[in-house]
Amino acid sequence: MAVWPLVLTGCASQRAIQHHEAAVPGRSPGVVASSPLPMLRAAGAAAPTDGACRAHEPTPRELGKQRRAIDPLRVPALYSELFYGQRGDSLAAINVDGVDFRRYKQFDDPDSGLSGFVLLDDASGHALVLLKGMDRPFAERDGWGGVMTDLGGVLAAKFGTGNDQLRRADDAYTEVLCDEVINSVELVGYSMGSQIANYLAVKYGAFAVVFGDMGLDSTLLKRHARGDLQAARTRARERIVSLSLSGDLVVKVFGVGEVVGTVVKLPGVLVGVLHQPEIYAKAANAAIRDRDADRDAAAGAAKRADAGAARRRR
Repeated sequence: MAVWPLVLTGCASQRAIQHHEAAVPGRSPGVVASSPLPMLRAAGAAAPTDGACRAHEPTPRELGKQRRAIDPLRVPALYSELFYGQRGDSLAAINVDGVDFRRYKQFDDPDSGLSGFVLLDDASGHALVLLKGMDRPFAERDGWGGVMTDLGGVLAAKFGTGNDQLRRADDAYTEVLCDEVINSVELVGYSMGSQIANYLAVKYGAFAVVFGDMGLDSTLLKRHARGDLQAARTRARERIVSLSLSGDLVVKVFGVGEVVGTVVKLPGVLVGVLHQPEIYAKAANAAIRDRDADRDAAAGAAKRADAGAARRRR
């Protein structure tokens, strides 16, 4: 994510949020919208094809697909490999802790800047919806055009004119829930994508792992709190894991609101503006090594204690 010489304050206004919500018309459960084509397309395909799933109000059965399966600490490395790794343009499966996820669907909305992938584990039918962060200058196919579109989304979220990525992500996510191939699903959001993951988690009860977390606008949180803000915050902490690195200046400057998930602090310090997923991946991998070492030490201590007890009984 590029750093811009701007200091942004404030959050989306009530009027802006009402405008956004009005753009997603009231829909009965299971009833699809009349969009000409779905948001999702097959990975690698140039355009979506007509299909049964459209943006809609999810049914209770579809909402029941939402669950957590992936180790949150594995997420930054997965995200970095998918979008910026050596196989970033390949359709080869990505192995995560012994599970092979293939690129199943993708979604792009040039007007809003929304972009992401749906990864699928064919063995279990579990899907990960990855919501991409802001484009990097000189490192993306859209170049500065994509960066400026994303920057516009950041400014919209900060200054209260609404972020259209939320509406289009809402459409894409409900299409994922409708897909009969998918048995279960969770969200991944980095940086700008974390705002969207937080929003979908609060609105639908989705499970999410976010890092470089930009938080959630307070107006959106209140709107989807179902009249009980404290209970909504409790649900969000149960459903969202927010991986945090100390010193991330970009999060402090560009964050749109409250961090609503359960914060897991990663080891190390991010220096200044180096707000990149690879930095988070290195820190998360270090946390995995520390966790595994602690487990091995605890298992070794328990084994020695058992051996000592056995000797005493003899």
